[in-house]
Amino acid sequence: MTSKNMGTMLKSLVPISVLNQGKAAKIISSLGHDDVKIIVKNNEPMAAIIPISRYSELIEAEELLNTKKGK
Repeated sequence: MTSKNMGTMLKSLVPISVLNQGKAAKIISSLGHDDVKIIVKNNEPMAAIIPISRYSELIEAEELLNTKKGK
């Protein structure tokens, strides 16, 4: 992993305590289209926050993949 990728990954980590402090809106509003925030609890990744536009793209890609597989 390059230092750039490591830096990007580290910047994406958000301790759950930050959300508990009422900073969720700030985190969510700062997301760009390709940004991901990984919520960490007790040093374990627990969830991801992504923009709704990116989520929609992922759902569409999954549906297309399932259609090609014949599901």
